[in-house]
Amino acid sequence: MDIRTILFVAFGGMAGAAARWGLLEILPDNDSWPWQIFIVNMIGSCVLGVIVSRPFQRLSPRSISALATGLCGSFTTFSMFSLDLAELLRSQQIAVALTYLGLSVIGGLILFLLSKSFFDRVGVSK
Repeated sequence: MDIRTILFVAFGGMAGAAARWGLLEILPDNDSWPWQIFIVNMIGSCVLGVIVSRPFQRLSPRSISALATGLCGSFTTFSMFSLDLAELLRSQQIAVALTYLGLSVIGGLILFLLSKSFFDRVGVSK
């Protein structure tokens, strides 16, 4: 690892964190379901699938690190997902918590696989 890779990841991280903050500012807050974090994590899973797809493998390893680790890593948020899930369990919303857990894991995986598969097949439009 060199300093340039660290800087690329840091800049990607700044962009991802700013994008998450901006999206959370415009998405409505809902007490019955943690839509904000769910949507952020689903978008991030989809974007990560695109980043690791075949057309993006032409990018340098440094650029892939900036996009995958920096951008997607800071855009998505496992810690807030965990907090939201813990709050649902604490407030005895067991069915909602289990639904949130299942849809987050399965939905994120499906979106990742679909976006990667799509871009592996068709590539990026030129």
